[in-house]
Amino acid sequence: MNKNFLLISLGHNSSAIFVDNSDPQQQEIIGYEQERLSGIKADSQFPRDAINEITKHVPSDKLRGCCVLISHWFNFGPHLMANKYITRNDIDWLHYICGDDIHMCERGFTHHDAHAYSAYEFFKYHKCGYDVKGPVMCLVVDGFGNNEEILSLYTTDEMKGISLVRRVYGYDASLGLMYQYATAFVGMKENQDEYKFLGYEAHIDEIATEEQIDMLDHYIDIQKERLIKWFDTHSEEPEYYPSNEVIDFKLLNKVREDWYGIFTEVLKSIGFHSDTHSFAARSIIAYFIQQLCERTLVAWLKDNYNPENLIVAGGVFYNVKLNQTLCEKCTQKLFSVMPLAGDQGAAIGMYAKHCDRQFEFNDLCWGKRSFYNAEKLVKQKQDKNPRIGYVKVKSPVELEEIQKNIARCIADNNIVNLVMGNMEFGPRALCHTSTLFLPTSENVHCNNVMNGRNEVMPCAPVCKRDNAYELFENANDYGVDSVVGSDKYMICTHTYAKPYSNHYGGVMHKKPLEDSFTGRPQIVDVDEFIYGVLDWVEQITDYKALVNTSFNVHGRPIAFDTISILQNYEYQCEHAVDGKEPYLFIIVTE
Repeated sequence: MNKNFLLISLGHNSSAIFVDNSDPQQQEIIGYEQERLSGIKADSQFPRDAINEITKHVPSDKLRGCCVLISHWFNFGPHLMANKYITRNDIDWLHYICGDDIHMCERGFTHHDAHAYSAYEFFKYHKCGYDVKGPVMCLVVDGFGNNEEILSLYTTDEMKGISLVRRVYGYDASLGLMYQYATAFVGMKENQDEYKFLGYEAHIDEIATEEQIDMLDHYIDIQKERLIKWFDTHSEEPEYYPSNEVIDFKLLNKVREDWYGIFTEVLKSIGFHSDTHSFAARSIIAYFIQQLCERTLVAWLKDNYNPENLIVAGGVFYNVKLNQTLCEKCTQKLFSVMPLAGDQGAAIGMYAKHCDRQFEFNDLCWGKRSFYNAEKLVKQKQDKNPRIGYVKVKSPVELEEIQKNIARCIADNNIVNLVMGNMEFGPRALCHTSTLFLPTSENVHCNNVMNGRNEVMPCAPVCKRDNAYELFENANDYGVDSVVGSDKYMICTHTYAKPYSNHYGGVMHKKPLEDSFTGRPQIVDVDEFIYGVLDWVEQITDYKALVNTSFNVHGRPIAFDTISILQNYEYQCEHAVDGKEPYLFIIVTE
């Protein structure tokens, strides 16, 4: 019998995944991020709630005796001690429900190694159909991993696996920490709002003159050279002893102060230092850190390694614009981003290291929902709001009819919330817990208002694969066919083939200092439910993409169970723009 696994990731977006390998023909995966159950965005508690939810759906005999693999990112000492992220009670509890086969990241296999193995596992799963020629490299960049690792580069081989090429240490040169501290510096929430910088960066030419942008570029070049020199010279692991904390908070605070000093100097040099929380300051800092990150990684990779094919993982690569830049400028053939780029996916890499059986990524919808009492609760709401529906689908004919109904609502320019099937694992709503509508700027504005969201970021498009070739540029050196697997998960941007139009304005993001626009699509295939909805909308309206954004009010995790679904929906209804009251479809297949 094949071994079952419980995969646990600690840290921001802590999570748990159970992999059932007992059937040699079909692997079953069930997984949750802790935030889905606790309701705390980017929750870093030990994922006890997520594990408890797994135990509701997995028989105890399958959990008992499974192999528990725990990925973490804090410092190694001579031995691993219990700490705030995993207490002795947590460890004893795991022994109680799973047994004694528990393993954590250790010196021979670090947090970055876990990221790399997970990304390579994703690449192998999706590479069928691609002509993979030449070597494939894997780059991991995040805030930090074990003992201050901040960047790791690997070569991959189908037979030999993954081999480390270079590891860089030191909080001082961490691109992930730079983003985190920049977020706080301009008054946004760390580990939540970093993505907004892409929206602010697009406005740099409205904020700064050409002379001021030249000055920013000068500061970017200075820091770029500093970081590249650090990457080339800091490959020795720091030493740690039992007296050390799991994280060197004193050093982290110093690095924060150093970046704050740099950001202050940058703003002061062009006369914008009076209000660091202003739209202008955010746009300037956004341009500075985004360009610094892109230019540093491009220059370091091209000058030293010039990869033909590249895989990336680690929290920095939730930066979808960075991913497109690396694909366009650093690769000659194929590019892939692990869609679970953050820590919640790292333990999958430990699975890849310990188990010979391929991890079946499929659609990342791994969280079994509990629609307890949903039909009754929805019926109570329907008396006051006919736009809410709970539908049990028993046949393909009924499924097609509900696709048509949803499509008609969207085609009539309504905002539609769709909840169906398993819950998505990871930060993206993949049309199982999504809000869908025609991609105009006006509709995006209405959706932002009713969810209490910031206006600075555009939404993402969902489209059929055949339409992706029409919507986006597909040049020989970069395009839809260059990206392996990742285009299904809104993790990489593409440049639109046509100029801006309000027809698709809600999913078009202006490139800084350029007259071109990008989108980060979810590209779907014919066997997916949303494909049918897209097809019917296109027949009615000729729209070739819809907005797909997560169904949640700002500051809350993506809706999970009946209560959170109805709470989010009621908030939307209370804050909706006149004439734009949303619809809600909860679909259960039998």
